[in-house]
Amino acid sequence: MELRQELGLKQTLSQNMILSAKILQMGQLELREYLENLQLENPVIELKEPERADGPDRERLLRRLEELSRLDRQNSQYYQEEEEELRRFEPGTKAPGLTESLTEQILVFSLPEKEERFLRFLIQNLDPDGYLRGDFPALCARQGVSEEEGERIWRLFSRLEPKGVGARSLRECLLMQLEPPCGAPEAARKRAVRMVSECLEELGKNQMRQIAKKLGCRLEEAVQAGELIRSLNPRPGGGFPGGSYERYLIPDVVVEEKNGVLTVRPGDAACPSVHFNSYYLSLLKSGESPEAEAYIRGKIRQAQWACRCVQQRQQTLLRLAEEILLAQRDFFESGRERLAGWTQKEAAARLGVNESTVSRAVRDKYLQCRWGVFPLSFFFSRGAQREDGPGGESGPGREKERGAGASAEAVKERLRRLMEREDKRKPLSDRRLAEELEREGISISRRTVAKYREAMGIGDASARKRFAP
Repeated sequence: MELRQELGLKQTLSQNMILSAKILQMGQLELREYLENLQLENPVIELKEPERADGPDRERLLRRLEELSRLDRQNSQYYQEEEEELRRFEPGTKAPGLTESLTEQILVFSLPEKEERFLRFLIQNLDPDGYLRGDFPALCARQGVSEEEGERIWRLFSRLEPKGVGARSLRECLLMQLEPPCGAPEAARKRAVRMVSECLEELGKNQMRQIAKKLGCRLEEAVQAGELIRSLNPRPGGGFPGGSYERYLIPDVVVEEKNGVLTVRPGDAACPSVHFNSYYLSLLKSGESPEAEAYIRGKIRQAQWACRCVQQRQQTLLRLAEEILLAQRDFFESGRERLAGWTQKEAAARLGVNESTVSRAVRDKYLQCRWGVFPLSFFFSRGAQREDGPGGESGPGREKERGAGASAEAVKERLRRLMEREDKRKPLSDRRLAEELEREGISISRRTVAKYREAMGIGDASARKRFAP
């Protein structure tokens, strides 16, 4: 057996370094929860809530709401604006979901106990879009209800809002919304019912001439019925919150204009500040118990490091936001169409940190500017690239977008504008859209146009075509 000594370097992460990385990637709500849990296990720590939540601004808003409520309805717009501003101080309020709304509505039916129990059971089995996706006979059997009786109870969904909720298929959802009264001329309504029942596949492909021939009506009549169907809601449950609580996004950083200059500042304070309990500090100074002193000193060190990590998190976010402002100045001045291609690797190089640090800093963080509130990840994307090689086929000859660095998001926005302005009777094909972008200095392929269009949920030229009456 041979014994040897070798000299080498090994990088290890201390608990403090791990905590620093963990706090950096926390969002506002996660950071608050961490500090509250830390207070429970560390008696030295006291958390002080931001004054703004219960300060004079909130009292001013409450007084203003009381004044406006006494005025007539002509002030309703101003009332709504003040009420929305007040909600900034009360995030996380309970929001009624689809289940709660439907359960409240069925109270007016005064159903027998068994029927009401089954209808509540069906409501509980709706998916987020408002559809009843399960096997209906099996659902009836689970509740000891015959299929015929279950079908009769299910029809009560047609009396609930939003219309179409409880449907077991898209066709059924649309037919429920077309039941009278639906606000459309009776002839158009009946034609739309036939179209949904017999031509739903052709309607999805926008084959209006074939539909008109199949239904034995004029093209303009088929177009009118098709427009009525398109006005319906295929996801009746989609307008309700998915979770139990609304989440109000509080920006971590804000980009604003002052005296014609764009600047970066921290967002509104959302997390409590950390302070030290005066009682335990006095025990430390008394020197009565070495054991207590050692315990308190350990807890103080823990609290100090947590404070330092929170401060470093804020400093990193501000530095990153300043780099975002420099790299995406055209976006902040002109909007989405000017969003540049920029990567987290490039940002890390500018900041002099590892790319993983930028990745952690971006996670669950938000920036507010004149165009709205955006996740920090929104500002990082590669430039648009061609999907085709030479001759229009995909291959190793991929070519980056000509012209500098318009991001994929910027190209999507320009595509959206082109399709909004097109003649709906003669919509632009993907190749024509690529040619229009070429004139604007953006060289991407037809395949890339199709990929971006599909990502935006927009149909091809035939699906976008509108037939003149």
